[in-house]
Order: sequence, then structure tokens, then C-alpha cells
Amino acid sequence: MSKVYLIGFMGTGKSAVGHRLRGRYTVDELDEHFEQKHGQTIPSFFAEYGEAGFRTHESELLRNSNAEVVVTGGGIVEREENRLFMKKAGTVIWIDTPFDVIWKRIASDSNRPLVTEREQVKHLFDRRYSLYAGVATVRIEGTTSIEGLVHAIETVLEEKS
Repeated sequence: MSKVYLIGFMGTGKSAVGHRLRGRYTVDELDEHFEQKHGQTIPSFFAEYGEAGFRTHESELLRNSNAEVVVTGGGIVEREENRLFMKKAGTVIWIDTPFDVIWKRIASDSNRPLVTEREQVKHLFDRRYSLYAGVATVRIEGTTSIEGLVHAIETVLEEKS
């Protein structure tokens, strides 16, 4: 089976889907992997080293992952090298979720280092939207339930095996 990358903005359900796929597939949740490797939370790392420092380490984890399913952070598409790598190395599944749905999910989550105010997050969403669209091999509507997302992604995984 070729490698599958889950992409999408923060709050789309990528991590929840990844957790549900464990056991049937090898899954590497990059944000989780990052925190285990560095012994600190992503917001703490951001505060100490900035976004550029984080993105460098994130890119390294992406390139070195041996999992069948790689659950990326929302900003993985910020670097062109990551977009090119994922597109070349496997199938890129984009969980495309409308901003209003995402905002309801993330507005009060203190573990989101880039979430401060709605307009700032909307600007980030708008900037990344075309990056997700440009790298995605498969687009999945993100307004469905986690179970619906898991089913749709498993269908893609089965087609790729």
C-alpha cells in the first residue's frame, strides 16, 4: 500500500480519524509524535522557538515517517518542500471543512498555538485553502461525522492496497 497523508486545517478531525484508524493501519500523528520527541507541547515549543523552528522539525518528521497513514498538522502545507514530498510519496487526502464549522470547534481550544482571534484565523484559513486544494489527491467533505470520515478514508486506503 502506498502512503496516505491526511491534510486539512486545524479542527477538521484529522487526529480523531487517525486514532480510529490505529490497529488496522500504522498511523503517525505528527503533532503527537512531535510532542513525544521534543518533550514539550507544540504551544510551548512555538513560544520558545517560533513557528519557523517548529516547521523545520515538522518537515523532518514528515520525511522520516514510516507509517501507512500520516496525520499532518494543519500548517504542513506552508512549506513547498512538504507539499512536493507528500504529492510524490503517496496519496494526499484533504478533509475540506468550512471555516464556520472549524471555528466552532477550535475557538476555545488552548492547545492551538495560532488561534487568537477569529479574523486572524480566517486569514490563515484563506491563505492555506488553496495550498490544500493544490496538493490534494482526494478531497473529502469535512462536515460529516468522524465515523463518516473514517469510512471515506478507509475506502481510499482499500483502493490503494
